[in-house]
Amino acid sequence: MYSPISKIRRLIQKDLAVDLGTANTLIYLSGEGVILNEPTVIVLSDDKKQIEIGQNAKKYLGRTPRGMYAIRPMKDGVISDYDAMTLLIKIFLEKAKALKGLLSPRTIICVPSDISPIEKKTVLDAAYSAGLKNVYLMEEVMAGAIGSGLPVENEGPFMIGDIGGGTSEVAVISKMAYIYVNSVRIAGDEMDEAVARWFFEKKGLKIGLNTAENVKWEIGSAIPGKFWDELQCKVGGLDLQSGIPKTLIVSSSELRDAFNEPLIAIKETFENVLKNLPSDIIEKIEKQGIIITGGGSMLRGLSKYLEKELKIKFIDSVEPLATVVLGAGKVLEDFNKYQAVFIN
Repeated sequence: MYSPISKIRRLIQKDLAVDLGTANTLIYLSGEGVILNEPTVIVLSDDKKQIEIGQNAKKYLGRTPRGMYAIRPMKDGVISDYDAMTLLIKIFLEKAKALKGLLSPRTIICVPSDISPIEKKTVLDAAYSAGLKNVYLMEEVMAGAIGSGLPVENEGPFMIGDIGGGTSEVAVISKMAYIYVNSVRIAGDEMDEAVARWFFEKKGLKIGLNTAENVKWEIGSAIPGKFWDELQCKVGGLDLQSGIPKTLIVSSSELRDAFNEPLIAIKETFENVLKNLPSDIIEKIEKQGIIITGGGSMLRGLSKYLEKELKIKFIDSVEPLATVVLGAGKVLEDFNKYQAVFIN
């Protein structure tokens, strides 16, 4: 039961959870849930004044008019442009109306498990510069496990893979600690790059990464499937021979080979974890399966592809895009219980 002081605190202060994703930034407000989900993109003028953010900014990637430029300030799950990220955090927080409390809110920021000390300092400095205080760092894959409903405080073991925009992370968790964790900076972004490369090499068509991402979601797939093999979409780009715009119609089955390289890298990330586990833990994992989450896990047939390759059951999370921030939000709501998960 809350004391009178804690009741007052909850009325005048809202704690935050922030998933600073390479592709999207999500903000969770205690007591309310996810209140912001926007692409991690900002458009600046040449004198570094903010023009657009989020969804409105994303359409400018690769096609900004003179005098402005579009930035994705996160790369492979960590901050690559400090000033742009600091500004973007400030604007997102203002947009979410998250700093109206009279007291400084506690804030959880989710980061990759292989984050370096320098990268960790960069995240903290950006958060403090954006006006946040009482900042706690939490690994994305741990947050994803909690957000997926895994009782990570128990002995388990529990195995989860978080395939985001910039990183793919696989962990085996017991009592809020890792038995083993593996991370590669290959995920959804590399799928987009692979699609763009496939059109360039196989179709002689130059397309942007925004177009590649749209094609991935419209018709992309990891394995054959009766529900999607007949899917088609129109793709516009620049014909490499003529130098003029051209439109092609491409099918899901035709495009599938484009995903081979990133899928193999993701599969090997899971494989490397399984190879390093003792047989008794593998037996327990085989009984309950492996959860996969994150935006990259939404590629059609990915869980079935991994099942086929690794001979073990894979389970899709219910809300893959929001699982990480929902897990961090759950930690906010039961803060004392989860003290062991913070890495700073």
